[in-house]
Amino acid sequence: MSLPFISIIIPAFNAEETILTAVKSILGQAFPDFEIILVDGLSTDNTVKIIEDLKDSRVKIFSEKDKGTYDAMNKGIRYAKGEWLYFIGGDDYLYDSNVLETLSKKLKKTKEHVLYGNVLIKGDTGWATDGQIYNGEYSFQKLLKSNICHQSMFYRRSFILQNHLQYDLQYPISADWDFNIACRSLTKFHYV
Repeated sequence: MSLPFISIIIPAFNAEETILTAVKSILGQAFPDFEIILVDGLSTDNTVKIIEDLKDSRVKIFSEKDKGTYDAMNKGIRYAKGEWLYFIGGDDYLYDSNVLETLSKKLKKTKEHVLYGNVLIKGDTGWATDGQIYNGEYSFQKLLKSNICHQSMFYRRSFILQNHLQYDLQYPISADWDFNIACRSLTKFHYV
């Protein structure tokens, strides 16, 4: 059996209200060469059962105690087998059914180890507003001032593993920003 091109890692905890929308937005993609790694932090609701009921071999479920979202993302990196890593929250979803098809063409051509684009914000957050396209192309200086939304980023797994990169758990809300700065200090990013 060949390895998947993209490993989509979903950290989740008690996400029964949103997890099905997230996973179905992936399973409905025109591009089929992916695996979904659901890293569940021992949810006490029906998160795991909802996904088990889908009975799709591309979905792998790991339900175990963790130290939060970033710990779950680190575990996802270890469980992943794909050439590229993509992280999406259990309450997020892909824009349409062509996202992975469009991006896979870019991923196959890029020589860079990190590819990113924009996200469409749904609902107001502390850092963006509903309907906003977030946040354009980043220079290293811009990255030092604001983070790239991790839902718009693809990382070459071999680059992450070779450089022993992981999310630093001492940052409970900004480990992804720290992770992106660490990646950018080692390689250029490809903006789409």
